Amino acid sequence: MQILNLRIPSHDLVYITCDEYIPEDILLDDFFLPIKRLLTVRLDTQTDKYPHIDFDTLKIDMIPILNQLTATQTKALRRLGYAGRSINAAEWNKAREHKAIMLFLWFYPHFANLLTNVHLLAAIVIRATELHFLEPINTKNFVSAKKFIDKINRERWTRAQTQSEQQSGVSNLGQVSETLLEKALGKLIDGKNFFKTNNQKVQSYGDFVLMCLPNNLWLSVKSNFARERLLASGYTTDILGVGFFTSADEFISAAKVRNFQRVGFLAMYLPEIPISEQQIENNTNTFEQVVDFYSQSAGLPKNINGTNFIRPLSELHEDLHRMLEIDDVAKRTTIDF
Repeated sequence: MQILNLRIPSHDLVYITCDEYIPEDILLDDFFLPIKRLLTVRLDTQTDKYPHIDFDTLKIDMIPILNQLTATQTKALRRLGYAGRSINAAEWNKAREHKAIMLFLWFYPHFANLLTNVHLLAAIVIRATELHFLEPINTKNFVSAKKFIDKINRERWTRAQTQSEQQSGVSNLGQVSETLLEKALGKLIDGKNFFKTNNQKVQSYGDFVLMCLPNNLWLSVKSNFARERLLASGYTTDILGVGFFTSADEFISAAKVRNFQRVGFLAMYLPEIPISEQQIENNTNTFEQVVDFYSQSAGLPKNINGTNFIRPLSELHEDLHRMLEIDDVAKRTTIDF
């Protein structure tokens, strides 16, 4: 088994096993190993720059490999897919090289954070981040994971993105945030009392829902900015705003806070570690910035129940766990949340 020592910007040594994931034999020699060789020859173990393999040039060299695949092999590849889903012919033909590298990275995620000028699927981002952390995403590390993912994303692009790439990036960012939160709350999600909403008819209300009275408690997950998208989640129901927000200004305006509360928000959970590049440089974070602002006035705003409206993201798990400790839904209420 081939072992590569990869030195990353923090100068920690990460050992990666390139043959950990072995897909179907008919695809190994003609697809996976040739793509792995293309990446390996571009791998610079002496650089301090983590993403440094340019997908713009890599995909050109992928074309002969993909062209030599038989129709049977291509169909087998599409059927293999990634993240539990196959790839239909229309998707494959529309962006063959991109689909192919995503499929490769699903089985060989060790290479994912090395690529520049390409957006990765959320599921691949999470898998690659867990490899970097050497442990699954959990309640304790999910905010740090988001910080790491954002850092890689800032370094990933060496050119201006196309409009399509920009739109894809926004979509991927949202999916990454939802997945991180889902993993952080995984032990609480039972599919009955607390679950992720997959019904498109009600997804506009929020991303997760906890069953209780007088209204079910919804969670609306956003990435780095709240803006009007978070307000759109409220429908005079009970809802929590959850996100890796990087702009304190969105939560220190009395008018904005009043609008959040008017549509039913009971709390906003803000990260208490630096996320954005500016926050890292200034050694601050969104929660701290908001608390500092309110400490100079009348104190943190309260929700309709008289409890803190602004809360640290690390407390979300405990707050929800406290709710779910009440087994009887008839006795589980949002009145004191």
